[in-house]
Amino acid sequence: MKSFLGFIAVLVAGLFGYVVEPGLRLPLTGKEPAARTVFATVVETPAPGAVVQTAPVRTSFDYSQLQPGQLPEKVVLKSPATATAPGETDALALPAGTKVKPVRIEDKTLVFSVLGTAEGRILVVQTSLVEQLIAHPPPAVTAAVIDPVPPSNPTPPADPVPAVEPAPAVEPAPAPAVEPAPTTEPVASAGVLSDAEIVKLMQENIRSGHIKEFTYDQVTAWTAGKEEEVDNQKYQAGLAAYKAETIFGVKNIQAKALIQNGKVVKWIWPTSGLEIQ
Repeated sequence: MKSFLGFIAVLVAGLFGYVVEPGLRLPLTGKEPAARTVFATVVETPAPGAVVQTAPVRTSFDYSQLQPGQLPEKVVLKSPATATAPGETDALALPAGTKVKPVRIEDKTLVFSVLGTAEGRILVVQTSLVEQLIAHPPPAVTAAVIDPVPPSNPTPPADPVPAVEPAPAVEPAPAPAVEPAPTTEPVASAGVLSDAEIVKLMQENIRSGHIKEFTYDQVTAWTAGKEEEVDNQKYQAGLAAYKAETIFGVKNIQAKALIQNGKVVKWIWPTSGLEIQ
């Protein structure tokens, strides 16, 4: 018990000395107590007028050489624009914020499509195209595959097997000529075609799948047109009226066939004159 009390007394004395000693050192010894070291975190701040180096921020992209396959799936319009469907005269108004599909770039103009067939134009800087290209650069164009160079010493071909002369065939007696039966179907000629011949050519051309814009089943009327001149070339013309679903609902649309030398050369839109694919 006495030992325990002695230990407590020593402990209290030590604690008292640790607390009171700095204040008594100067009166007893005449020396200042040592200063305690304080650690602090130093934050460097730039001096006034100093130039702070920052990472460069890219704000432009050279899109002049991009191919249609390198363009993103969608871009956002930053300004209002319009789009027109083939065969339509009314333009569809597109507000800012509309997502459209980029088709190609012509100089500084972006040609885009919306709702399938409607096309419009707007300046590239009025869309989100540049920002998207900077954030996600397009893949490089795949290089064409070059045929390998043949070896300098190719294996010589095997000796050809000598051909065996076939026995002379006995020519059969010529069969009597059969006159073809007269037909009532119109036959296309290289000269001026009749109305029936023009309609027949248009129907056969559409059935063959020459164009993808509409099918034979969509056509509601066939009309033979007059001879006309397009791009300094003379053609006989015909019109096919068909029904199609457009951005304005189901519409009656006309397509014009240009016929030359007894065949359909191409189909165009009567209003704009653009070729139908």
